[in-house]
Amino acid sequence: MGKVLAINISTERGTEKSSVGQAEALEGWGLEGDAHGGDWDRQVSILPVESLEKAPPEKKEEVSGGGYTENLTISGVEPTGLAVGSLVRVGEAVIKILHIGKGEPKEHGRPYIVSREGRFGRVVQGGLVKVGDVASLYEFSRDSFLQCVQQGSLTMAKIHLDRGMDPDTRDIYSATALMLAVRGGHSQVVRALLDKGSDVNARSDDGITALMAAAYMGQAGIVKMLLAAGGDPGLRSDSGLTAWSLAREAKQEAVASMLKRP
Repeated sequence: MGKVLAINISTERGTEKSSVGQAEALEGWGLEGDAHGGDWDRQVSILPVESLEKAPPEKKEEVSGGGYTENLTISGVEPTGLAVGSLVRVGEAVIKILHIGKGEPKEHGRPYIVSREGRFGRVVQGGLVKVGDVASLYEFSRDSFLQCVQQGSLTMAKIHLDRGMDPDTRDIYSATALMLAVRGGHSQVVRALLDKGSDVNARSDDGITALMAAAYMGQAGIVKMLLAAGGDPGLRSDSGLTAWSLAREAKQEAVASMLKRP
C-alpha cells in the first residue's frame, strides 16, 4: 500500500508548484486552485518517486533537488501498475491515467523525469486528498461498485459497468444496484443501469421492486423512467403492497396519480 508524499499546485502553468497539506480533487476538473484544471486529459499529474531511479546518473542530483512540477508525489505503488487506462486512488479521489510522459520531454531539472515518467489523467471521482493519505491502484469489486451507486458517482458506476460488472449486483440484503440508486434519488445512475440491462422488476428479499421504492419516496421522474423501462406497477411486495399503495401510504399523491390503482 502506497501513500501520498506531497500535494503541489500552481496558479500558472510552466512554473514550479507550491506544496500544500491537502487539496480538493474535483471530478472532471482536477485539483482545486491548480492552473492545469479543466476539461481535458491532463487535469492531474502524478509522479511515483520510484521513477526517479530512471534518471541517468548525471541528472539524479538535478532531478531530485528541483522544485515540484507534479501535482501528486506518491510512493509505494509500482510504476508498472500505473499504466494507461489504470485507476489510482489517492485519499478520497480516483484518477484515471491517460498518458505517461509528455509529447515534448524537458531536459532540465525535475521536469526532466516528470515529462518522461509522470502520469497524467482525469479525476473520475472527486474528494479530499491529504499528505499521508493512502495511494493505491483502484480495486474493482462488488462492494466498490455498490458504493459508487449509493453515492451517485455516475462516472465510476459507468466504469464498473463498462468493465463487466453485473448491473443486477445485489447487496447483503438482496437489494439490487438499481434499488440502491433509486433510494438515493440518483436518476442518472438509474438511467445508466437501465441502459446496461438492469432488471427493472427484480425483487429484494421482501418483494420490494425499484418502482415501489421510487413511488414511496415520491420520485416522479424516476417512476416515469422505470415505467418506460417496463416496470410493472401491478407487482406486490411480500406484505401485499403495490407501488400505488406505497405512494398513497407516503402521501405522494402526484406519484400515485401516475400509477394505476390495482
